[in-house]
Amino acid sequence: MTRGSSSRPADQVSPRRQNVNALAITLIGVLAAGWMTYLFAPSVKQHEDDATDPMKLGEAAFHITVRESFREDADGTTWVFPAELPVETFSFLNARPTAGSSQGIAEHEKAKSERLAELGGVRVSSLCYPDCVSVSRYRVTLTGNRKQPVHIESMRARIRSERAAPAGTLLVIPRQGGGPVDVVHIDLDSPNKDALTADREGKPTGRVFTDVENRFAGEGEPLVFEVVGATRRPVLYEWELVLEVTQDGRRETVVVNLESGDPFRTVGWRAVPKYGVTYGRDTSGSSTIVELAR
Repeated sequence: MTRGSSSRPADQVSPRRQNVNALAITLIGVLAAGWMTYLFAPSVKQHEDDATDPMKLGEAAFHITVRESFREDADGTTWVFPAELPVETFSFLNARPTAGSSQGIAEHEKAKSERLAELGGVRVSSLCYPDCVSVSRYRVTLTGNRKQPVHIESMRARIRSERAAPAGTLLVIPRQGGGPVDVVHIDLDSPNKDALTADREGKPTGRVFTDVENRFAGEGEPLVFEVVGATRRPVLYEWELVLEVTQDGRRETVVVNLESGDPFRTVGWRAVPKYGVTYGRDTSGSSTIVELAR
């Protein structure tokens, strides 16, 4: 070493240079993190979207609710039973509601219906245009469950079982007023069993509903149908509603049954050749349940 010269180890770095290096490393890290975020943000967003997409989660295209519907103005109250029951069986129908309020009357009617069902009865309906056919009515609400609107391409019935209609006892109580609107009509005896449009009186027009009507539901948007299944045969049909739908170019089949999982049911009660016994209200003034002329 010569006088006047200074020396430090080769690997020794000045504090200033250390600060510059640290700043550079930090900046590179920030830039790299930003670049990685830029690269992977779409996939992260897609993953988040997939985690909330009902279709990706395997959920159905619709949230479905179903309830059986009756038109008191058209049907009154009519029940059929497989067995021949004595008239005394129906004496409870002669009782009046203990409470005169609308709630009391509703509870009274509900209790009567439950009792009739316990006796093996099936409540039935009909539709006349002008000849009368046996029908069942169901109020079906389909609420969209997709990010994109779900479009109904077709709607038809699929028979799950068929057997003879009950023919033991027929109970007929006259109509009392009321009535819903907006129906689609399915002839369960027809080959295709397509849902048809109906006029204002609920009578089928012969036009396939999805051929002339455009129905689609966005996410959370409900579509409400009153679905009428009809037969002219003395049979008891069990069936389900089958919808072919599209959403963003994808096709899907939606099968609708009752919320219990049971099928819809239509009884051809009008076509039964002869009942063992028929009961109805006494028209002489007492309004009690009596046997009607055979």
